Amino acid sequence: MNIFHFLKPFSYDEVPAYSKESFKTYFMHADKVMIYLSAIQWFIATFLSSIMYDTYLYGFISGGVLTFSLVLAYRFIAGTGAMRSLVAIVMMLFSLIFIQQHLGRIEMHFHVFIAMAILSLYKDTLPILVAALTTIVHHLIFNYLQFYEISLFDMPVMIFNYGCGLDIVAFHALFVIAEMIVLAYMVTLQLAHSIESHKQAKEVVGLSKKLHYSSMHDSLTGLPNRQNLYENLQLITANANRHKDKFALLFLDLDKFKHINDTLGHDVGDELLKVIAIRLKSILRENDIVARIGGDEFIIILSDIKSEQSILECISKILELFKKEIVVKGKILKSSTSIGCAIYPDDSKDVNTLMKYADMAMYSAKDSGKNGFKFFTKSLDDTLHNEVNMIKDIQRALNEGEFKLYYQAKVDVASQKIVGAEALIRWEHKTKGVIYPNSFIPIAESSSLILELGRFVINEAARFIKKMELLGLNDINISINISTIQTKDIELYHDLQNALQKNEIQAKNFSIEITESVMAEDTLLAAELLHKIQKLGINIYLDDFGTGYSSLQYLQKFPIDALKIDKSFVDEIKVDSDKNLILLNTILLMGQSLEIKTIAEGVEEEYQLEYLKKKNCDFFQGYLVSKAIREDEFIELLKLQS
Repeated sequence: MNIFHFLKPFSYDEVPAYSKESFKTYFMHADKVMIYLSAIQWFIATFLSSIMYDTYLYGFISGGVLTFSLVLAYRFIAGTGAMRSLVAIVMMLFSLIFIQQHLGRIEMHFHVFIAMAILSLYKDTLPILVAALTTIVHHLIFNYLQFYEISLFDMPVMIFNYGCGLDIVAFHALFVIAEMIVLAYMVTLQLAHSIESHKQAKEVVGLSKKLHYSSMHDSLTGLPNRQNLYENLQLITANANRHKDKFALLFLDLDKFKHINDTLGHDVGDELLKVIAIRLKSILRENDIVARIGGDEFIIILSDIKSEQSILECISKILELFKKEIVVKGKILKSSTSIGCAIYPDDSKDVNTLMKYADMAMYSAKDSGKNGFKFFTKSLDDTLHNEVNMIKDIQRALNEGEFKLYYQAKVDVASQKIVGAEALIRWEHKTKGVIYPNSFIPIAESSSLILELGRFVINEAARFIKKMELLGLNDINISINISTIQTKDIELYHDLQNALQKNEIQAKNFSIEITESVMAEDTLLAAELLHKIQKLGINIYLDDFGTGYSSLQYLQKFPIDALKIDKSFVDEIKVDSDKNLILLNTILLMGQSLEIKTIAEGVEEEYQLEYLKKKNCDFFQGYLVSKAIREDEFIELLKLQS
């Protein structure tokens, strides 16, 4: 397109492919303008200039040929370089018509310049060059015809109406060339600017599309994100209302995904999520939607469902999908998911409420053992409201001092003397009476209130230890239970440290009890925390040993001072029978081999105590000595044995 490409001042970038269609449309509009201009010039040549000089026939025929040639060409080559070249030739040949109708040299040159300037309407240098060459060539030809006095339509052929020689033609050609260069340079500037504008526009459009896509899709899996999901839900809801259809909202959460991230690394976890996203998409219908709304949570919308059976079939496919092994970076992984389902409009007509209900059903599925599903029910909604009310009541009870610590004696097996106690929290509700931990601790753990309760237990136990020391009971150890959530709180170490310093108590009289899940979830952080706590002088008990993820490596890596044997093992002890006690005996032997103290829980019968004594168990606690009692009652119990 650029005929001055060999001259740097006139060079410009090639028109990009994405702009060519736009340029062609522009050229076609310009072609129409030129045809209208040609028709106007034909009218002038036929009627206006011929009145004075009687050249009607010449102007009518010549102008008509030129004008209709453009009209005909437009049907076949509109918007092309050939069309622009033809327009340039026609514009210049009209100058011949006006010459023959007695325009002077100056007027003629103005027409040539104006015609070339008009051609700059095209964002192309080609028609300007063609126009310049046309006017130079036809001047040379007409100079020859004028020299031999040839006539057309009974009119002598002239270059200008005054006549001129080859020298004038040469000067005119120089002027035309100079004008061509100036006009062509102007066009190159316009063209370069236009191309740059198109590039910027394309970049802006491209960037806008990318930003829109990224704002509506999950960057890891490419699935629709939460915002995209909500927009789709609005359309699906409107469609369901219009056609009186139903749709199901499935809430998926991967089971133990955090464990994969912590043990194998986040890169493996990310790859696992990508594979799961692809597999979920592969089993869904075209009009269904799967979205990732964060972490390991997915939402699936099943549109136009006819029955609960169709939902069950899809859920079955999803659960079956998760049974298949996934190979990620050379590691064979197995994952499972818990699914909650809510149905529109049966469960709710509000999208946010529907998602909340599906989320509740999913957590109910998790609580039921994971790798399963639950439909939302009214009882779940009631449970949610009860939990919300309970959380408010717990906060009130903390503020009003309704929580108390009760103490269950811990007894030395050999001497039968009380050496300590486990502090157990009780809620002395002002209207409901005493509420036990299993009723409120799980709810407190679902909110941040467990941290407040935990802090209360630490400070209350430390205060009681101080009270006993002041009474001369200096060797009584009090242990408290620490929630898994507390071990993830960076303030736990400082809370324990502050309790020791504030109450000025001996650290050897303070113990914490943790479960194996603390060590299983984040081994490195747990080990670091427990070693720091041990340096304070606080004892560490491993509670419910043997019932969870029991592993010898825990006992080797972590600073454990005592193993607490779960009541279920003690219950297996029968009168005059050693059957079914392999696990209990193994734990007792393990403690002795590793020089870790053992504490048996739930001892209620003398024969159980006798058996534990025979197997060299160190301590026990249970109803055989005392249930959990108030602090003043526990002090009285201590005084009775002294």
